[in-house]
Amino acid sequence: MTGQGEQAIREAAGGGLLRDVLHIGIVVADLDRSVAEWERLFRLRPSDVWASDLGVRLAFFDVGGTRIELVEYTGPIVERFGPVLARREGVHHVCFRVDDLDAALGEVSARGLRVVPGFPVDGAHGRIAFLEPEPSTGLIAELCEVGEPKPEARRAEMGIPRA
Repeated sequence: MTGQGEQAIREAAGGGLLRDVLHIGIVVADLDRSVAEWERLFRLRPSDVWASDLGVRLAFFDVGGTRIELVEYTGPIVERFGPVLARREGVHHVCFRVDDLDAALGEVSARGLRVVPGFPVDGAHGRIAFLEPEPSTGLIAELCEVGEPKPEARRAEMGIPRA
């Protein structure tokens, strides 16, 4: 089944715009120290590590089908993207997979949500955009159209062993 029928079923099932939760983002002050603590406390090693000229270092942990992203800001993220991404340490955002980022951003904008200025950009796993916090819950959502990252969105060789 394709086309309108598939879309109607997805909407009736509550699927709509968002496909999957790709990860939960947690901001940390020191990525190396946090990775070492996760290894010590939970016996986990990151499945992937990544760094960007945008001013972030990331480590991804796969836990029972859920991906956790530890985020360390290393550059002028506030100057580039504003205070939404400069929130305190701790749980920061939920990343959702979308089929078409441009279409998704058009849809959420039409419904009153705002895209953080400066997005979309190329991220660790494709094109991404952050939304301003959702008014009723304060949730910061990241939308991702999964694809091959550009060269500036690169895996990090940071000396952090991967699983």
